[in-house]
Amino acid sequence: MGGGFFHSNCRQIDNSLLLQMQKKERGMTIRLYTMLAFMCAVLSVAGCNKGTDESKTNQSSVNAGVLSATTVLSTISRPEPADKSKQTSLNNTVAPEKTVLNISQVSFNSQGRGVVAIVEMDGKFHVVHNNKLGRPYTSILNPVLSPDGQRVAYPAYRDEKLRMVIDGKEGQVVEEIEPLLFSPDNRHSVYQAKTGGQWYFMVDNSRYPGFHIQHSKLGFSADSTKICYVDSADEQSKPRLVVTDLTFKKQVIKESSGSLMVMSEDKTRIAAISDINNKHINKQRVIELSFAAPENIKEGPLYDSISQLAISSDGGAVAYVAQKGGRRMLVLNDKEKPYPDGDLVGTIVFRPDNKGVAFLMAVKNRCYLHQAFYRDGTEKTNYDEVGELAYNRDGSAYAYLARKETKNKKGKSIFAVVNGRESTKFDKILTPVFSPDGKWLIYRARLDGKRFVVISDADGRVIRRLPDYEMVFQPVFTPDGKSIGYGVKDGQQLVWKVEKLQ
Repeated sequence: MGGGFFHSNCRQIDNSLLLQMQKKERGMTIRLYTMLAFMCAVLSVAGCNKGTDESKTNQSSVNAGVLSATTVLSTISRPEPADKSKQTSLNNTVAPEKTVLNISQVSFNSQGRGVVAIVEMDGKFHVVHNNKLGRPYTSILNPVLSPDGQRVAYPAYRDEKLRMVIDGKEGQVVEEIEPLLFSPDNRHSVYQAKTGGQWYFMVDNSRYPGFHIQHSKLGFSADSTKICYVDSADEQSKPRLVVTDLTFKKQVIKESSGSLMVMSEDKTRIAAISDINNKHINKQRVIELSFAAPENIKEGPLYDSISQLAISSDGGAVAYVAQKGGRRMLVLNDKEKPYPDGDLVGTIVFRPDNKGVAFLMAVKNRCYLHQAFYRDGTEKTNYDEVGELAYNRDGSAYAYLARKETKNKKGKSIFAVVNGRESTKFDKILTPVFSPDGKWLIYRARLDGKRFVVISDADGRVIRRLPDYEMVFQPVFTPDGKSIGYGVKDGQQLVWKVEKLQ
């Protein structure tokens, strides 16, 4: 749910990561995934940090396992050793509170059932996971939580040597490594590493060979029994889409496919661009397949080129921008519509019933909302910037963020647009989400250096502004839909806060 970030601010920089990398002055290579929509498991929610730009993680607005009581998940000043049998040796590294120099890369599990952070003490870095202190390393990159928040993995350097650390256990030293992914059932993990110039997969404790070129767009199936990815034999080869079991014995491979690939949020279906190149034709089409029966491939019509591929959360609809004979068109489930003037801001967003799509556009000095295939039309109001489009559950309401500068006035220029109505202005807003019953709209906001969650009604009017904290993470609704839960950094404490909507 939701589109891209503001048109002129589409790239986020993690300053804490850069600081660690600069301290080591080494050329670390960690390839990060660039398509959030493709992520196969909602692992954590990014927060707003006074020292970094805010970022977000795509997630469902309703999560049946959301913790429904305020809980302190970790106190950074006094974390417990991860392995109590090594308490004596670890005591030398568990320094008093005053030696904790930095707390960075905080991530909360989206259900509030786990939290992870990197702390710097005495020139070394440790992961603190659910109040347990990990081993010291020269550098640690991007800790990843399992879907239930009870497992953690991260690449780490010690003495110029890189390895993956999973649940406190170190893997073998490698040359390069990619981020790890946990399966939806929390039992399995997969990542790719390079050694001796060759990439290979690590699935749990087993190693499987790969190509010389690293994979991309890795994902698990909903039942955790398969993975999909795209790779190439070498730099000159066309990409290939692979769906395989966890032993790499049963594979379905689609050659010349996957230059652009997306997977449904429920992790059941895949859509990808397939290239058709021979002496007589040079075209592209979209192919669709399921994890359950990947050999059954649905092929779409041929076009000169295809871009902006998107798939609905349940896999029931596929949309993209296509070009044919010099004309651009919008395609939804093989139906075509004229494409409006301008460039897409963020991604195509599906109505919950999959009967239509909406997207934000930028052309010259104006940005606007366009809907197609259902209630077609373009919003008349134009803005300087737009981003993060979302529908409510039944598609009767939409919201997105917009910015409009006031001449000779700085700040307080960003607001939510809800069904064409503008909300109160803030310095920054992140990730608007409708409540399950559609009565409320919540989002994170920043004003005069303070960060907090805003509860508004379905028309965008602010009802409550919750307390501000040093860091505020993306809120989700509790199972009964009457409260929200979200992570905060409150001094040295990492807390899961629960607040009633009214």
